[in-house]
Amino acid sequence: MKQRNVEFNEVEQIIQLMNGQLAWRSRAGSGTGSIFTLQFGPALATDETRGEFDLMVYCAWRIIEGNAIICTWHNDSDSILAPALIAFEGTQVTNATLTTWGDLIIHFDTGRALQIWNDKPFENSDSWNIGYQGKGYYSIGVGEGFCYEFGS
Repeated sequence: MKQRNVEFNEVEQIIQLMNGQLAWRSRAGSGTGSIFTLQFGPALATDETRGEFDLMVYCAWRIIEGNAIICTWHNDSDSILAPALIAFEGTQVTNATLTTWGDLIIHFDTGRALQIWNDKPFENSDSWNIGYQGKGYYSIGVGEGFCYEFGS
């Protein structure tokens, strides 16, 4: 894949487009640990298993409701994480925000929120990426800010 550095504003605009989109097709559980994927928006015409927004998380995260923590990446992937993520399916994004540090918070119409923390400022750490319209992925590089990966 080819890669280019992008400004925060470009990634923030993509994240803002998630507002109002429905979540669907979460994938988590056996063999994935705390890594998961979640699709948003209409399915792609070229791949019905992927949404207009294709989120993959492989860093620290948690689901909250009000002041209560529902689950975190530390919980059991089969009995707790997968069911908590499946509960997002069919819910609508009410507010998605990105910080300049690369943290992502997605609020849903159920009152729950998914908080994702960018671990990339630390060497040998992981983060998250989001595909948009099946054309490429926005992600965070160590010491490089935001980047966009595209093509083959």
